[in-house]
Amino acid sequence: MTYFTHFLIAFGLSFIGSLPFGMINMMVAHTAIRKGLKFAVWAAVGASLVELLQVFVALKFTWLFTENTEVEHTFQVIASVVFFAAGIYFFFFAKTKAAAAEPELNGRRRNEFFKGMLVSSLNVMVIPYWIFYGTLLTANDLLVKDNLHVLIFSIGTMFGTFSLLVCYALLGTKILRKSEQVTKWVNKFIGVLLLGFGVYQVWELVN
Repeated sequence: MTYFTHFLIAFGLSFIGSLPFGMINMMVAHTAIRKGLKFAVWAAVGASLVELLQVFVALKFTWLFTENTEVEHTFQVIASVVFFAAGIYFFFFAKTKAAAAEPELNGRRRNEFFKGMLVSSLNVMVIPYWIFYGTLLTANDLLVKDNLHVLIFSIGTMFGTFSLLVCYALLGTKILRKSEQVTKWVNKFIGVLLLGFGVYQVWELVN
């Protein structure tokens, strides 16, 4: 049952974390519009596989620090600051317009799978995102540290990201047309969520 719980938690966090417009989901939407759903799905598969590896490494990296209680306390303080800063940014200052898609080179077919892997590899923000969530979940006994549980969790994030990217591919045209309105409310939602995590971290530190 704990494996299934790990999978569900990871799936939900990954799906929510991939909601805001970024270079990966916009790349998948653009691919669907220009080349079709099949190519976009392959790009999503490549991006999701890279995130599986990034999450596994990020969680293991987290526990190298949190084994020490003083380091864990410092990390929680930093996490609180980051959650508040990120929450305020998303709620008040995040851009509501999607980035313009690059024109495609004439007559050149790209391998969308490796393109997805490449773009996902450039998304360095995924590492601190999962480090903070790893700390939060571990502190509340929601994440077991052994390799099998971490692997199941990482697989959950892969499927969460893939599911959201497929949604972007399926609804690409409509989302791009209404990108400003959709992003505005998504950013507000993410901002409130992050501020909530910040309040929770402060509560844990005070108690």
